[in-house]
Order: sequence, then structure tokens, then C-alpha cells
Amino acid sequence: MENSGKRAARVALLAIMLIASLAMTGCGKRLVMTRGYGKQELFRIGNTNCTLPEYNVFLINLQKHCERTFGREVWESGEGDELKEAIEQRALSEASRLKVMLLLAVQDNIMLTDAEETLADEAQTEYYESMSEEERAYIGIDEKVLQDLFEQYALAQKVYNSIGTNFEERYDSFCTTLDYDLNEQLWNTVQLADVENLTDTPGFSEIYAKYFGTSSLGKDKAVENAAEDGR
Repeated sequence: MENSGKRAARVALLAIMLIASLAMTGCGKRLVMTRGYGKQELFRIGNTNCTLPEYNVFLINLQKHCERTFGREVWESGEGDELKEAIEQRALSEASRLKVMLLLAVQDNIMLTDAEETLADEAQTEYYESMSEEERAYIGIDEKVLQDLFEQYALAQKVYNSIGTNFEERYDSFCTTLDYDLNEQLWNTVQLADVENLTDTPGFSEIYAKYFGTSSLGKDKAVENAAEDGR
């Protein structure tokens, strides 16, 4: 009989794969580039980009969630390789969705208030100080860029809230106007963090939710609930 841990992992894997498919749907036409990327530039969407350290924040956040749920040994299980690939893709989707929403913020002239910027600064400080030296070395992000990431996430949340029930339709339509390109060479270097006791420190989404009340950017709640059921 299949043990409950493996069965739960398969359920969670399916949910993660489904979530990963949501954010990139309809995101413009793919360009093929082999040069011209900035240092540590992982992908471009429209006139914005995402660096590898920014992406690593999303990836280690998901890795912590999986290790809290199934234990660090999950990566050595029969589903380990598939799960690694799934969360790498999901992290890419989350980062891509964030960057598209920032472009929508510019289009709609949505900005953060001084109070929201202060919250982002406080969240960044708590998150950075909570990380181990190993985590900081893996992510490779400095405090200024990390604060920008908290601000970007808060701004994206404001975009989602401002558009309301028609958000997904607006998002999909906007994506079709954008060019998208992934730095394949840098993407091939992506890997999970090899850090013991990784779950002893909070993830990005936990800290963000503490200060802003939610860490969702409008993803399908039914799929998120399926992921929770896999615990």
C-alpha cells in the first residue's frame, strides 16, 4: 500500500503544477535571445525584468513550504525530482506574474503610500535579519533589492485589489501585448538551497502577510486549497 507521505506529495505536486500553469498563461510572444542580458538577469517581460536573486526569494519560499509539509527528505523520495521541477516552474510563474502586475501599476498610475513603503522596509528588515548566513549566501540579494521586492509585491497587491473581479481578464489581455524572454543559460543554473534546518526561519510570504495581511496576488483559490489539502 502506498504510504500516506508519498500520496500526499503526489497531491501537492499536482496542485503546484496547476498553480504554476496559471501565471504565465497568455504572457506575450516568446523571443529567443543569446546575448544582451544584464548581470544576473533571469527573464524580461515588456520593459521590466527579474534577476536571479529575486527569483531565489520565491524559490526558497516554496522550498520551505514543501519541507515544512513533507520533511527535508522529500527531495530524496520517488517524487523528489518532479517536485523540484514543479516548484522551480511555480516560482518562475509567481515572479513573472509579479512583474506583469508592476507594468499594470504603471499603466494605471498606482503607487504605494509612504506608510506602505515604511511597512515594506520593516518587513524587509525582519526577513533579512531572520535569515541564516547560508540562506543569504544562497539568495544572493542585498537589503535594498529585498526592500524593493517587498514594495513590488505590495504594489502588485494594490493593482489586483483596484481591478477587482475583472482582474484575470485584464491580466490575460495585457499579457498578450508583451514580449517575454528567459535567459536559458542562467535558468539552467537554478537549484534548490542546500541549507539544513531551512524551516527554522520564516519565508517571504509569511513575513509579507504579517505586515500586509495577505500574500496572494489573485491566484485561483480552488487550486491553492488543493495544495493545502495535500498537507
